[in-house]
Amino acid sequence: MQGVLSGFAVIAVVIGVGYLIGRRGYLGDGGREVLTKLAFHVASPALLFTTLAQADLSVIFSNRLLVTAMSTAAAAGVFVAVGAVRGWGVGRTTIGALCSSYVNSGNLGIPIAVYVLGDASLVAPVLLFQLIGVTPVALTILDLASGGEKRPLWQRLLTPLRNPIALGSLAGVAASGTGLHVPGPLMDP
Repeated sequence: MQGVLSGFAVIAVVIGVGYLIGRRGYLGDGGREVLTKLAFHVASPALLFTTLAQADLSVIFSNRLLVTAMSTAAAAGVFVAVGAVRGWGVGRTTIGALCSSYVNSGNLGIPIAVYVLGDASLVAPVLLFQLIGVTPVALTILDLASGGEKRPLWQRLLTPLRNPIALGSLAGVAASGTGLHVPGPLMDP
């Protein structure tokens, strides 16, 4: 029980410090945008790489992954069916299906798994499925359905490979699968 409370306390402290820094304006006008870009382009991909590179692939590719895939498909499928009946269109239905089927395994799942369960790899099947399976498909659907920027089809199909979080996850799984040992001085930071 103490591990659970400790895990949530750490998360609450981080949120509280972030709130105070934001309210006081310590980071200036562009601070929020800079931190968001840093988290998306650097910190999250690095965290996912280190988590997945050190994960046991038998834990990742296990029954947990099957349960994750089935529950995600069920939740998204219900939304897609409702979206089709209601005529919401591809973009709105895709975003709604993502919102109804995603779980917050990254922002909350990793810290809770580390502090409460002592093993970040326990959320790896969910992260892997969402970031390497669902997200690329959804981004490609949205890109193909949008009437915006006209690019060749091959470039639009490669949209997922421009997502740093998906790339960090793929690289971590590749490192784990090949047995690549990243030296400590590179892995620790």
